[in-house]
Amino acid sequence: MKTPPAIRQFLAASLGMEENDAGKGAISRAVDAAMHQEGILDLQAYEKVFASSGEVRQRLIDAVVVGESWFFRDRGPFTYLAHHAQALRQARTGEVLNILSAPCATGEEPYSIAMTLLAAGLNPSAFAVAGVDISVQALEKARRGYYGSGSFRGTIGADVAQFFQVTPDGRQVTERVRRQVTFHHDNLVSQGSLVGHGPYAVIFCRNLFIYLNSESRRQVFERLDRLLLPGGLLFAGHTETLFWHQQGYLPIQWDRAFVLTKPASPLSSGIKTTATTLKSSPLPGARHKEIKAPTGLGPASGNTPPNEKTFAAPSPSPAAVEREQPVKSIIADAGPIAPFADGQLKEARRLADRGDMDAAVQICQEVARTAGPAAETYCLMGIIHMARQDMNGAGDCFRKALYLDPGHYESLVHVSLIYRQKGDERKAALYRERAERKADRQGKTVESSPTLSTIKTDEHFRIRTNGWI
Repeated sequence: MKTPPAIRQFLAASLGMEENDAGKGAISRAVDAAMHQEGILDLQAYEKVFASSGEVRQRLIDAVVVGESWFFRDRGPFTYLAHHAQALRQARTGEVLNILSAPCATGEEPYSIAMTLLAAGLNPSAFAVAGVDISVQALEKARRGYYGSGSFRGTIGADVAQFFQVTPDGRQVTERVRRQVTFHHDNLVSQGSLVGHGPYAVIFCRNLFIYLNSESRRQVFERLDRLLLPGGLLFAGHTETLFWHQQGYLPIQWDRAFVLTKPASPLSSGIKTTATTLKSSPLPGARHKEIKAPTGLGPASGNTPPNEKTFAAPSPSPAAVEREQPVKSIIADAGPIAPFADGQLKEARRLADRGDMDAAVQICQEVARTAGPAAETYCLMGIIHMARQDMNGAGDCFRKALYLDPGHYESLVHVSLIYRQKGDERKAALYRERAERKADRQGKTVESSPTLSTIKTDEHFRIRTNGWI
């Protein structure tokens, strides 16, 4: 079924994404499901009802955006939060530690945050979690706090079970946890969204930006950046960390946490931060009793590095930001690619951000087989391998990308970083210089490129390698 233009335009304006960005056929299936929900079989009749009823439009949004979520998803963010809970609290002495989860879907993430902080020993009066989502249906489920087996991955241990009550309708989050979380209906893409919220010391915004077009991504970034305190933490999706780093945020090395910190100075001349800076840095160097996150749910995240690292790159100067072009996708354009292949690569990025790395790599391999080798495809595969800490696989993919396109900017940057962390400054410099020449040809400067600026000035970032050459 072909989606009517009026519905496509509404979803593009409301959700900040194009039809295919939700996945092949996803919008058509959502429209079909919404029509059945309304009891309407004729598409033209549905269009008329859709145009006249805000409730009908909201139910279509619910059908499009309700996604998969589960408790303690990815483990790493909650492990990191648990380890630094006391330091975060001390940085906000006398003030409530406010945390935002947006979008929060059906509530598993904000409840997981609250459980993590309670398990870490924080007093309930010391923190508050806000969950924001565009889906009314998802928020209704979140407020009820009842969850079936699909919201749990792995065995539920005693440390997690304490936060649930077993009922005939499934497991319900205990009142103790529910009191810590408030839910709000809002659309992050809409102008004026999140007015009256914040400021926040921690923001979870995972797997939203991969669905947004460039303009919506910029607008949502500006809103979240205004709400996050300087020195605060931002948890992103697997492949979204590069976008935030390109805005000047500083990634923190912690296994599968995908966490960055906001610099103490404003990130652009167009963004004015009125909130006060965190009173002390809650990041490296904090000394406090080690607290483990609840461990009874989900796959283990692997060994957590005992001493996380941050990029030491300075925030971009106002002049540099003024020269900076709008941020592109994590994969730079390396030449024409078939439309179907572009859609497949978007799907691979979505799967990677859901944590399904194997499926993401398989899609990339299928694209390479059917559409032919392309630097864009191999670079994405390299980024996925890096997210899995497979530096050998990442190196192979980046080399293939550079064989196909010797000037492929993103691949040059990643290879330079990897060689530098191996201690091979000579090769790192060679790839860095090639990236700089590519940037110059594209009308950029080293100063206006956060990625290249980081390569030149960072003395602390460490990537764990496995002997990649």
